Amino acid sequence: MSTMLVGDGLKIMLAAPGRPMLTAPRSATRADPAGIPGLAAWWDASTPAGSLGGTGAPLTRFGEAVSGIVDRSGAGAALSVWHPATAGVAPPVATARLNGFLGGVGRNMAVLPGLPPAGKNLPWMDPDQGLTSPALPLSPTSAWTLYLVWSRPNWRQTANTPSALAAIGTTIVLAADNRGGGNRLVLFPGANQTVLTTSLTRRHTHAIVIRNTPGMGVDVWLDATQCAAGAANPMGALASAPLLFLHDGGPNGGAECWFHEAAVWTAALPQTDLNALLTWQTRWKRGPRKGVRVLVTGQSNAGNGLNDGAWHLLAQGIAWHLGALGYGVAGLYGSPPSATCIHGEGLYPVAALGLPGSFLTNPNDESDPSVWTLGTDGQAVRQWVQTGVPAEDAADIAVIFWPWSEDDSTRAYTEKATYTSAARRFLALQRDMLSRTAANLPHIWWSALPFNYANNDTGTQMQREAVAALAADPSQNSTIALPQTADSLPRDTTGYDPATGLWTGGDWFHRDAADNRRFGRLAAPVAARAILASGGGDTIAAIPAGIPAAGGPVATHVYLESAGSLIVTVRHDGGTDLIVPPTQAAAGAGWAAMDGGSVASPGPIVAAIACQRIDATHLRIVLARGLSNPASACRLFYPWGTGTIGRGNAVTDNFASVALPSGWDIGADLGAEWRIDMPLHLPMTVASGMAIAATP
Repeated sequence: MSTMLVGDGLKIMLAAPGRPMLTAPRSATRADPAGIPGLAAWWDASTPAGSLGGTGAPLTRFGEAVSGIVDRSGAGAALSVWHPATAGVAPPVATARLNGFLGGVGRNMAVLPGLPPAGKNLPWMDPDQGLTSPALPLSPTSAWTLYLVWSRPNWRQTANTPSALAAIGTTIVLAADNRGGGNRLVLFPGANQTVLTTSLTRRHTHAIVIRNTPGMGVDVWLDATQCAAGAANPMGALASAPLLFLHDGGPNGGAECWFHEAAVWTAALPQTDLNALLTWQTRWKRGPRKGVRVLVTGQSNAGNGLNDGAWHLLAQGIAWHLGALGYGVAGLYGSPPSATCIHGEGLYPVAALGLPGSFLTNPNDESDPSVWTLGTDGQAVRQWVQTGVPAEDAADIAVIFWPWSEDDSTRAYTEKATYTSAARRFLALQRDMLSRTAANLPHIWWSALPFNYANNDTGTQMQREAVAALAADPSQNSTIALPQTADSLPRDTTGYDPATGLWTGGDWFHRDAADNRRFGRLAAPVAARAILASGGGDTIAAIPAGIPAAGGPVATHVYLESAGSLIVTVRHDGGTDLIVPPTQAAAGAGWAAMDGGSVASPGPIVAAIACQRIDATHLRIVLARGLSNPASACRLFYPWGTGTIGRGNAVTDNFASVALPSGWDIGADLGAEWRIDMPLHLPMTVASGMAIAATP
């Protein structure tokens, strides 16, 4: 028998049958600042309760305006919002998931879906806000210790001058270089400065401890590593002074950073207490941080979505799922010689209809598309990616998004092999533009829109099958983030009634702005999973079960209940129940059966006249007439070809109202619009139609 001795205060337990182990109660390894003697003030904005709202009461949720930060020491030294202007200044906001599941306070001036100004990265931080404390005993001749955790999401965007991170009275204690500087973090910048590091990155989270010992100087620990000992303290004579965080005190002097946590002790902390503080700060992921940028390529619907702010919402949602510090979109809706979204251009020409397209050049010599070269449109994409995007922003590109079908869905069904090969080729060339590979740059796209041009039902189904083929090929690292796009309206409809799901007018070739924005939100969790699987995560290492992975509930089986009635079985993604809205959804909108034939040679299409919920995972689809062919010769579609379901007319799950894993309520953090019931779809692997079984 072997015995294991572990610790003091021993208790006996069995490590294995017949193998006793002596154990002790595990001591706390991360005591908070309140347990360290001499605490004068402690401010923690990692949760909403650490911030004060407009009434002076602690907040209960992220996303609310902040008037100050609670002093958790009990001394009543709350931080208040500080800015040089006296009126008309919007307050900072308590913001979620800036560092894993922990938040902070600051103000992003770009409120999506509104777009940031050209050249501004997200978040676009307010350049004139900071936080200030009441006067504290922080003189050069007194003992004190200062602790601060902050995040910088981007270089300062109003100036290239250093960002003041902390000041005592009029003395800047800590400043960070911005673009064009030496990547330094400087203690007491000026004639008596001490450079703490020269490796500060564009995006980062850091924790610093500054300890002043009269007669001995200043000691500093950056992310638990000592980087200064006995440094000079050049502060002028004073008895006490307020602390100013993330501002230098002058106009537009904001650091453009997020505030996370800070504390002050009226003591030079001894090593034991210092060790406790350094252990406490490990709850923050410190060091370089990531931004998430979505590269968007396509035709006019891709460009409209770009201008609608839809793909910026997608980027914001991806960043939320990954805990990323910055986010944005790389893309331009325009025309050659420099653009990524180009109106009315197919991947290559649609010769039968005379439609142009030159992302790839088709030499019309029957060569395989795998050797085709970039055409004028493709060169415009390369020009914009390589010259219109700064190199450091291009490095943030975490995914290629193709909200793209339109002209390409008008092709003949027989063109599927050529089109699929061409899509593979252009995707490879687009990755080459960034010197990236399929392994580290995933690709997402959508199922073809209902683009009713030249009666192209079979072409639309062909395009959906091509999308499915790339997604099924592991070497392509391609994911379908939006498997259902027919649940949308034509752009600029004039008579949409949400009570009935009916509408009039509109531009049938383009999707409505509200639907584009919904698409962006719907795609976020699926895209985030693809990025995470490709090594593009930041502070959140895993997305749990219960968060959508397939883009919504998916039909898994259909059988013929009677000649005119089908039973569909559904597997849920994030929801737990099925909803058939009392709009056109109940009248069977979108459901259709092909009575014999195939996509290449379609049989009669029989529309549904009713859709009924049977239980949480089953639907009954009633057809306009019975099927005349054997079940095995028939197929179910949702929708068939260019059929439009329309906003509010799709069968959905109940995802907006289900209980979510702890910390994963995106609606609570980003707004109610993010809690969406997700639309039902047929698996893209059966884009050619789900085979109907004769029995359950």
